[in-house]
Amino acid sequence: MNSKRIFLLALFVATTLLAQVGCSSQSTTPQNVATASPTPAMDGAASPAAGDAGTMTSSNTASGATSLPPGSSANPGMTSANTGASNINAPSSGSSAAAPPPPPPRVFTLTAGTPISVWTSSTISTKTAKSGDSFTGTLAQPIVDGDWVVAKKGATVSGVVVNADEGGRVKGVASLTLQLTRLTLADGRTVDLDTSKITRQAKTTKKKDAVKVGVGAGIGAVTGAILGGKKGAAIGAGAGAGAGTGVVLATKGDPAVIGSESQLTFRTTSPVKITKQ
Repeated sequence: MNSKRIFLLALFVATTLLAQVGCSSQSTTPQNVATASPTPAMDGAASPAAGDAGTMTSSNTASGATSLPPGSSANPGMTSANTGASNINAPSSGSSAAAPPPPPPRVFTLTAGTPISVWTSSTISTKTAKSGDSFTGTLAQPIVDGDWVVAKKGATVSGVVVNADEGGRVKGVASLTLQLTRLTLADGRTVDLDTSKITRQAKTTKKKDAVKVGVGAGIGAVTGAILGGKKGAAIGAGAGAGAGTGVVLATKGDPAVIGSESQLTFRTTSPVKITKQ
């Protein structure tokens, strides 16, 4: 009895195992067939996967990823792209333009014949001035070149007394001769000048001399008349006139004077080039 039950139990177990093995075999076969021959729906599902893989690979390559093997064709392409970017960012020496040269300095020429008007700073007289003495003045009008003020109004000018003649007893009236030698520019520099000369003479003293001669003659005539009548008057007049003339010849004339704040105009005799700084 126990043997029969054991046999039946063993048979049941074996039948059950065989049934499970058969079911497993049937469910596996369709999956293998489907994998071997994918349907169109599965092809559509597989395409995005391939596209994702392609996108990922392209992105990694563009960002400089080094996951690809050194021997693959993606590395040379990546190197070329990087090299091109480097060439764009770094300007080549051949394409860079040379810096333009600086503009030439501005030059103003004070041409020959240019008038320079000045005001004297002090009185110049033949009583005190000697040939070779210097004098100063101020510029009466500015010197400009367009928007450039070369020398300001009131700028200091210097000059020299070329000749100071007091006037001799017989030579004539006294005279002064002046010339400009230097000009102060607006920036403080000075330039040498070569200008024309200006001469001023003292006033003539003919009337004064005539009075002196006449007074002498009159005194001589009166004296001669008192001493010897008409004949003595004539002799006395001649003697008096001679004495008066002697006084005139022994006396120097008036000095030549150029007063303070006198306006004098000189002219340049040679050009002067002035460079702007």
